Amino acid sequence: MHKLLKMSWLNVKNTAYSKEFLLGIIAAFAYSMLWICFVHPPLYELEGYDFEFGRFLYVMILYAAVSILRNDIKSNCIKTVFTGVFSRTEIMISKSIGLIIWGIIFSIIVEVNNILASLILYKKIGINGFLAFNHLQLFITYIIIAFSMGALMLLIISIVFSESKLILFFIMILSLINFYSSAITVIIGNHPELISKFSTYMKTPFYNTIALMQGCFSMQSVLINIIWAVIFCTLSTLIISKREIK
Repeated sequence: MHKLLKMSWLNVKNTAYSKEFLLGIIAAFAYSMLWICFVHPPLYELEGYDFEFGRFLYVMILYAAVSILRNDIKSNCIKTVFTGVFSRTEIMISKSIGLIIWGIIFSIIVEVNNILASLILYKKIGINGFLAFNHLQLFITYIIIAFSMGALMLLIISIVFSESKLILFFIMILSLINFYSSAITVIIGNHPELISKFSTYMKTPFYNTIALMQGCFSMQSVLINIIWAVIFCTLSTLIISKREIK
C-alpha cells in the first residue's frame, strides 16, 4: 500500500511541476484578481469569489486528472508502467488515489485565493469573514469534484488512449457543460416547481458538481458523485485491463 501511495504522489507531482499546470494556476489567480480588484459585485461575499475562482479552476482539475494517465502515454513509458511489478488494477487504483490527492491540493489552492480575497477586501470580508467561511465543506467539495470528474477524465483517456490534442476537446466540452449547469441550478432555485423536469439530470455528476461549487452542499450530492466516481474508475480499470498495450 505504501508503494501505491508513493506512486500516486509521483503521478501528481509530475503534473504539478509542469509548465502547463503552473501557467494554468497563474491564469486562475489572475482571473480571480479581476473579480476581486475590479469587478467586485456589491452583493458578493467570500462565497461568491470562491465560486468564480472555482469555475476557472475546474478546467485545471480536468487537465490535472487526465494527465495522471496521459503523461504515461506521452512519455512513451506506458508499457513499462503497466507491465511492471504492479498489476494493471493496482496501477489504476494508484491513479484513483492520485485524484483524491489532487482534490486536497486544489482545496489548498482555493483557500489561498480566499485568504487573498479576505485581505484585499478587508473592510468587506476581513478575518471575520474568512473565519466564518465553512472550510471543511470546501475541503470535502474539492476532493469530491476532483475524484468524480477526474474519474470521468480517466475513463475518457482510457478509451481514447492517446496523447493527441483530442483530449482538449473533451476538457472544453465538460467545461461548457459545467457552465450551463450553473444556469440550471439557478433556474431550479428560483422555480422549485421545475425540479421534476430536471430530476434525471439532478442525478448526474455534472449537476451535483456545480451545486457543490455554488455552496449548495448536501450529503446527497456528495454520495451521488462518489457513486459516479466509483463507476468511472471501475470502467476505466476494466478497459485498461483488457487493452493490449504495445
